[in-house]
This record gives sequence, structure tokens and C-alpha cells, in this order.
Amino acid sequence: MFEKLKLRGKLIKAFRTAEIYRVIKHGDRTSYQFPKIHKIDHHNNYTRYAFSLLNGIDPELLTKKRWALRQVLGSNIEINGSLKNFSITVHHKDLPTLLKYDYETIHPHIEKMELPVCIGQEIYGNFISWDFADLETLLISGEIGAGKSSLMRVILTTWVKYASPKDLRLVLVDLKRADLGLFHGIEHVDALCFEAKDM
Repeated sequence: MFEKLKLRGKLIKAFRTAEIYRVIKHGDRTSYQFPKIHKIDHHNNYTRYAFSLLNGIDPELLTKKRWALRQVLGSNIEINGSLKNFSITVHHKDLPTLLKYDYETIHPHIEKMELPVCIGQEIYGNFISWDFADLETLLISGEIGAGKSSLMRVILTTWVKYASPKDLRLVLVDLKRADLGLFHGIEHVDALCFEAKDM
């Protein structure tokens, strides 16, 4: 009970810091009405707060003031909801900074897919995968050094290990001459182009 009161106080402090409240003036007195807290679930891995915004509070404040909420609640927060009803999940664990590629570990999570794309793990270690056969396009973006080329190599390696050369044919273009050379000579690859004129 005391733990939930403490967590409730922490959430109200976060709302106060982020200025997510309604101001009520009574003469020269000012009071604040905070969002209504419905439920607090506290677990070893996370704490989830369920609440509703009062009428007149802009829901966009939760996004705009995310930084202030993180300053009080912790850096790993997830905000879900719309209009009035929301939840904030505070994860007590950080994302891993390094993941080792191991096809044998990934395979059970992708074996029913036609053309799997496994891009990593979420905060609790569950794999994040999609079936590329269901996607029309895939855009990989990020700043220099963010791991775009590494992710591309993971996707291609998974495809090569997953599908037979009869079922998968690849034409690879590597204008940087740095990312896809390791696929040279692999049976699945029909062409590996390093210059625009080779395409």
C-alpha cells in the first residue's frame, strides 16, 4: 500500500513538472487539478500508470513534455492512449547496447514466415520480426554509425540462411563498396554491383 502511494506521488510530481494539470483560481488562491489516476501496476520489470486527462487538458502535452516526464519517472517510458485515457509504462531495464547475431536462436521465431526480417529485440528480450512478404517496402534510416549497414547485413544473412537458392535470388548493389562484399560468391546472389554502370 505504501509503495503505491509513493508511486502515485511520483506520478503527480511528474505531472507537476511537465505542467500537465488544470489551474483553478479561487480569489487570490490557486490550486491544481491533476489527471485522474485509475490504476498503478508495479512489477519487477516495469510500473504502469493508467490515468485520464481532465477535460480541457491538451493530450499533445504528453508528447511535448515527454522529456519532463522522463526526468521524474525515468528515461525508459512508453506512453499509450488517445484523447483522454492514457497509460505510462516505466521500464526498469535498459535496452541492450549490443546484440549478437545467432541464427539458431532467431529461427524458432521466424520459421512460419515466408521472407523473415528480424530486426532485434525489445526491452524484455522478445524478438521483433516481420514477414517481408507482407511489406511493400522497407526503409532503414538513421544517422552515421547508427547501424543501418549492419541491419542490412543481418536481414540478408537471415534470408540466405532461411531460404534455398532455388527460392531466393538476390541482386545486390553496394555503391559504398563497404557493406555487401561478404555476400560475394554466395549461391543466392545473381549479381553484386559496386558501380552504377554495372546495374
